[in-house]
Amino acid sequence: MDRTVKYETLFGILRMVISFAALVALVSFLGWAYRDELSRFGSWFVSRFGVAGMGAGAFLADSVHFPIPPQFYLLTGIAGGHEVVVVVLAVLVGSELGGLTAFALARGLGRAPIVARRLQSSRDLLTRLIDRQGYIGLAAATLLPISFSILCMASGAMRLPYKAYGVLAIMRVPRILLSYVVIVLAWDP
Repeated sequence: MDRTVKYETLFGILRMVISFAALVALVSFLGWAYRDELSRFGSWFVSRFGVAGMGAGAFLADSVHFPIPPQFYLLTGIAGGHEVVVVVLAVLVGSELGGLTAFALARGLGRAPIVARRLQSSRDLLTRLIDRQGYIGLAAATLLPISFSILCMASGAMRLPYKAYGVLAIMRVPRILLSYVVIVLAWDP
């Protein structure tokens, strides 16, 4: 393994650990400082928008890179005391459909100059990973703290086959589950 690959791997692992540590710190602080408010908000959000609202929020986050990430909807469901399976499935389905939408749109619009510029660094990273390790490299990219929607858009803009999205979709499941576990542990210490 050459030096660049070792550096990128180490840097990727470090970024992943730091991003989950930051998520734990943020949720722990919010749970400590604003537990009652967040619990009321979570109950209100799910009673107002339902499970479909959590799924739609995750869809927007991962289709058009909406600024509220799917983890917010996981936290909302947890804070509102809603059933685990329902919360996770709603967010996961919304996220997967959003990622597929981002992938398909980027396949069509990926050559537009504004889109190409926006995705250039992610495309460069994916190209290096895929050139070195094939679809294993694409799977490894999902472990980095890069937005799922950006990974889907970059893969689509590279005009990778739909099986590339399949790799991203499969790898999204453990990421959502791990996020859920991290949020639960931080919320209920």
